[in-house]
Amino acid sequence: MLVETMNGGMGIQVDDLDDDFLLSLVSDAEVQDRQAQRRKLRYAVQWAHRHPATGESDAATWAEVGRGGGGLDCDEAIAGDGAPLVAAFAAEPFAAAMGISTAAGIALIADGLNLHHRHPRIWAKVEALEVPAWRARRVAQMCASQSAAVAAHVDAALADRMGAWGVTTIENAIAAALADLDPENVSDAEDEAKAAWGVHLTHRSPHALGVWAGTSTLEITGDTAEVTALHDLICATAHQLLTDDSPFNQESLEVRKARAVGVIATQSGGHGVKPVTRMYVHIDVDDLADPTATGWAERLGPATLSKIRDWLAGTRATILPVLDMRRTDAVDRHDPPAWMAEQVRLRDAHCVFPWCQKDSRGCDLDHIEPYIPLDEGGPPGQTNPRNLGPLCRRHHRCKTSRRWHYRRNTDGTYTWTGPHGRTYTVTSRGTFSEN
Repeated sequence: MLVETMNGGMGIQVDDLDDDFLLSLVSDAEVQDRQAQRRKLRYAVQWAHRHPATGESDAATWAEVGRGGGGLDCDEAIAGDGAPLVAAFAAEPFAAAMGISTAAGIALIADGLNLHHRHPRIWAKVEALEVPAWRARRVAQMCASQSAAVAAHVDAALADRMGAWGVTTIENAIAAALADLDPENVSDAEDEAKAAWGVHLTHRSPHALGVWAGTSTLEITGDTAEVTALHDLICATAHQLLTDDSPFNQESLEVRKARAVGVIATQSGGHGVKPVTRMYVHIDVDDLADPTATGWAERLGPATLSKIRDWLAGTRATILPVLDMRRTDAVDRHDPPAWMAEQVRLRDAHCVFPWCQKDSRGCDLDHIEPYIPLDEGGPPGQTNPRNLGPLCRRHHRCKTSRRWHYRRNTDGTYTWTGPHGRTYTVTSRGTFSEN
């Protein structure tokens, strides 16, 4: 039995409702969702206002905040020009209470501040439930790097018309508003856009089960003419793979286009280019003779041994000895030896701050009990696996600032206590609030 409630609180069995009543419930659900998202933005703005900048140090910018930069007590300019600064590490307690990552918490606070202070007309539409929060947040995000004057112009240009617009129309309207305000901005934007040029490899798969499955994504952002020319070359090469003597001639066009990338890479300049393979693969020695067995590629997921052999064919692989995960040796120095660092990163796959998923191989190794040099009276054996935890740079700074404290429990979990006394337990299965 499926039961829903209307705004009045009355329970309604929806299994046998007619279309008209069911559509009424759909409309009611949208109103409730807008109210819920509005509350989150209100709370985010109020949290930021309750934790204003101290003015005792220079402010860290959004980019510095994102990569963990700035000092331990550096005010944070997470919103745009004209919005107030917030105190250092104000986002951590807010995000933890919501059960989201720090980055997501920062984004929500930033969007709320930008809407409240830089787009007051659009904010009023959100308050009146005339515009869903996600549309308003999209405007705030697209204008975040612009001046307060530009934000105000966009606010005036869009506020009365964006209630029924989708994302594409909103983006086009913002672009038109910016060009109308400052035609030179278009030229500047073309120059600034080059900063986003790059080639990014992402190891995620569209597999229905959500697993990696040996498929990755290569994203290229660059000059329109050059990228178009490359796409044309890929399409032409894919057409060549349609010939009768090609082993790929029965595959779909899109699959052949993906194959074409590999053909172009290995035939670049008329010379074969032997790829360099760098990944951490864990394989049980007892499975080496079984081609259907699977190993585990760090940051990627499971892969069959036959797939791993295909990748490693013709490349040089380094076989590391089995690491004893029970080893507890200690050293009398700050930096752990290679075996200890590897053990900690294998033990904890990501940053152990609540809800943070930063890969441990990109994290600092933090001394849970702060390290005190021996010549300053520190005890021996401070650097050992039980006293080390991987923390991303931002959360390492946050812990070092003494706002948050944590301990490693005997079962391998971590208990964190925030500046407001709220506690969280980080386990291999996720983060759980103790409040």
